[in-house]
Amino acid sequence: MYSFLRLIAVLLVKSWFSFSVIGKENIPDKAGVIVANHVSMLDPIVLGVAVSRPVHFMAKAELFKNRLLNWFFRKLHAFPVRRGGADRSAIRTALEVLYSGELLGIFPEGTRNKGEDLLPLHSGAALLATRAQAPIVPVLIRGTQKFRFRQKIDVIIGQPIPPKEGKRATKEELAEINKVILEQFNHLNRQDFNA
Repeated sequence: MYSFLRLIAVLLVKSWFSFSVIGKENIPDKAGVIVANHVSMLDPIVLGVAVSRPVHFMAKAELFKNRLLNWFFRKLHAFPVRRGGADRSAIRTALEVLYSGELLGIFPEGTRNKGEDLLPLHSGAALLATRAQAPIVPVLIRGTQKFRFRQKIDVIIGQPIPPKEGKRATKEELAEINKVILEQFNHLNRQDFNA
């Protein structure tokens, strides 16, 4: 079902928007943690269109309360995470995704951001990437705030950040990884890509 729905999404996104993807070659062949900025409800769809491999998204638990939506989101490889604390079930599921060689998608700001600057990043992506020894792939999404016909949307996929050696990390080390992610986002945002 994921492939079918992705095909529909590809057709809709590419026919409605002026859509470009830069850096597809930076998506790893095996496990990886994709971290992206989050400004619109379109972001998961756009990211799923930009990346040809299935992306297993962590999504807020509230989206899974309705039985039909729960079924639908799970068919799209999404799984719930309770915000505001350490959700051990979500952590286990995320690690299973990575250990099986799949891509995990996380919006590390934790919520949609209506401002221009990134919100402080949560440490979940850094923690999971370290435990699974998977690279972190920063992805900058531009233009999804508006739903205008032929609106320009760019998905810019940055260079993978290799995992820190060792499967354990202190709070300070996780903060350092977040600092590197933030630097990558800022670097991508400064680039003048004309794809």
